[in-house]
Amino acid sequence: MTTLLPLLVATMLGLAATPTPPHETHAAGASSPPLPSAHAHNDYEHDDPCHGALNLGFRSLEVDVFPVGDDLLVGHDPEDLVPERTIERLYLEPLRRWCASRPASPGDRGMVDPKTIQANTIDDPALTLLVDIKRAGPRALELLLRKLEPLQPWLTRVTDGDLVPGRITVILSGNRPVAEVAALADRVVFIDGRPGDLERNPPVTLVPLVSGSYGPTLRTPLIGAPSDDAIRRLRRLTDLAHAQGRRIRFWGHLEDPRIWSAFVEAGVDLIGTDDRARLADWLRTNDPRCGGDAPSGSGPMTDETPDHAEPPEDEPTP
Repeated sequence: MTTLLPLLVATMLGLAATPTPPHETHAAGASSPPLPSAHAHNDYEHDDPCHGALNLGFRSLEVDVFPVGDDLLVGHDPEDLVPERTIERLYLEPLRRWCASRPASPGDRGMVDPKTIQANTIDDPALTLLVDIKRAGPRALELLLRKLEPLQPWLTRVTDGDLVPGRITVILSGNRPVAEVAALADRVVFIDGRPGDLERNPPVTLVPLVSGSYGPTLRTPLIGAPSDDAIRRLRRLTDLAHAQGRRIRFWGHLEDPRIWSAFVEAGVDLIGTDDRARLADWLRTNDPRCGGDAPSGSGPMTDETPDHAEPPEDEPTP
């Protein structure tokens, strides 16, 4: 996936800005209907992080963080870090306001009388915040848990071993502090798994999502439609993830409707993009989960059985 490069520091707050794609300028107003399968990769590199994706209907956002002192600074590389670009300012506080402005759902702890709440249905799907930790996973976890306190009423959590759904599910990727998260008896964070976890089958209450690098995982070139063998591997991995109660996504692919079509046909849960408006428009036309029709197809299939379709070993995220 091609990363959008920040071009300048645009405000006194030090917010790195990127030019808004021409077809995304319409998104500045009212929110669009939700897109359950839309994942905003490197969302913070837009000039309207968080708000812009939510307004387009995205229900999965990805943010890269570095622990620096007592802060979690947002950026893809160390040279991108600006003291004012914290996870609280760009994501956690906007999400708190977003949650507080919406009808309560069953997982909203202590907000309203349970008899009056509105169910969190497919019409208003929960949001995933994927926090990609770039270094020092245990320290980042320590800081993040503190900073999530204002969002506690709306967070998916594990309490006494039971999963309690909330409006926002926080999942840790990148430099994942797996052991430290697993050791928490009561927690509000989860782990982004790797394709190899589908063989190991860890508890879904710890690893609710599995992410793999598109090319190496499916053994297909990055350019062009995925091969027939790659589509079979894709469907096997997706079916296995769903059988275990997990969601699945892939990263490192091009912004190609042929790839998006293969993902929709296989039932891949989250489809990532750096071009938020383009994917949003495509999903509304081509993904039944987002109100569209089924895509026309991603290529011919044969009856040959691919060799070695098992999940590959773990891979780092970008």
